[in-house]
Amino acid sequence: MISLFLDTSSKRLSVFLVKDGNIIYEKNLETINDHAKYVVPFIEEALKNNKLDTKDINKIFVVNGPGSFTGTRIGVTIAKTFAYSNNINVIPVSSLKQYIFLDDKYDYYVSMIIDKGDRLYYGIYDKDYNDIISDKYSTKDELKKDLDKINGKTIFISDKEIEEYNTIKQELNINKLIEYYKDKEINSFSLKPNYLKKIEVEEKIW
Repeated sequence: MISLFLDTSSKRLSVFLVKDGNIIYEKNLETINDHAKYVVPFIEEALKNNKLDTKDINKIFVVNGPGSFTGTRIGVTIAKTFAYSNNINVIPVSSLKQYIFLDDKYDYYVSMIIDKGDRLYYGIYDKDYNDIISDKYSTKDELKKDLDKINGKTIFISDKEIEEYNTIKQELNINKLIEYYKDKEINSFSLKPNYLKKIEVEEKIW
C-alpha cells in the first residue's frame, strides 16, 4: 500500500510518501504563507523520485485542522482534488491528534497548539488514542478544568514549551498514524476544514 500524507495546517509544511510501512519520501519545510508554492512540487518530486504515478497512490491522508485558515484550506483543497482525480477516498487527520502516536506507556495524551493570549487548541486522548476531550479551542483555565476529569500517567505535547506541564515537542510517528487512521476514509466531497476558531472578522461581528 502506498500512502500520501499532507500537512499544511501550520507554518511547518510536511509531505510524506509511505510504502508498506517504509518512508520513501519525506519533506518538512518551515515556511510562512508559501505552502501553495511548495506543496504540489513536493508531491510531484515524491512521485518522480520513486517512479510512481498518481494512480499508484492507494490512500491520501490530510491534516484538516485546527490551524491556519489559509494553510488548512490549501491542504484540504489539494487532497480533495487529488482524491477526486484518482477516484479514491481521503482520510482527514487532526492537527492535534497527529502527534500523540508515541509509545504506549501513558494513560492519557494531551496535545496543544498555543494561540494568542490565554487561548489554545487542545485535545485529550486515552491510551488507545480515543477522544476523551475532543479537539477544542478554549482557554488555559478551561484546559485545567478538563484535566481535572482525568487521573493517570499523562504526557503533554505542544508546539511551544509550557513549563507548568513539562511539555515535549511535537514529533510525528507517521507509521503509527497511518495504522490508526487507515480505515477512517471519507468521500472527498465530505472533506472540510476543521477550523474550530472563528475567523477574525466573525469574532469582531459576534
